[in-house]
Amino acid sequence: MKKIPVINLILAKLLLLCCVGVANANVPFKKVAQCESDFFNGSFCSKKNLTLYKNVLKAQKANFNKKYILLNTGDSDSLELIALDTKTGIAYPLNYQFTGWEDNQGKVLKKPSFQFSLNTPKVCLSGSQYDGEHPGTHETYSNIRQCFEIKTDQNFTGFESVYSDKIQHEYHGKTKTWKPIS
Repeated sequence: MKKIPVINLILAKLLLLCCVGVANANVPFKKVAQCESDFFNGSFCSKKNLTLYKNVLKAQKANFNKKYILLNTGDSDSLELIALDTKTGIAYPLNYQFTGWEDNQGKVLKKPSFQFSLNTPKVCLSGSQYDGEHPGTHETYSNIRQCFEIKTDQNFTGFESVYSDKIQHEYHGKTKTWKPIS
């Protein structure tokens, strides 16, 4: 029986790893479907965010709905989510901003959070939903849990609200808890 030189085994493993990496590679970043939103003050097309999308698409695998990378462009106190399509390079923003859970005087007591899965199109956010600066046309919802689904049809890809999942909570100072409003 012939012995295979160790160097050949190492080269074969490197070649295999290289090929597997290329097969799973994401496409390069292409564009943002919608840059601005009247539902919050940020810009999904800022230089900082565009650089972030390029880098994330190079380095990460899908983590949402099988082909998207769900990413928070906000900070730990603010959720500003965008879905990066790993197959097309297009970024689809969720055009709402969520901040923390508030007491009855508007003081933030708890950071916002979100839940999602690799295998489903639904993302649920919890906190206070900032819904724009246009008096009379938008509302702000304090202490809610609301879910959105990313959907695709012939003319549109983007997030749509799943209103049946929207639950608003009220803060109770004595128990220091939030309870659903009936």
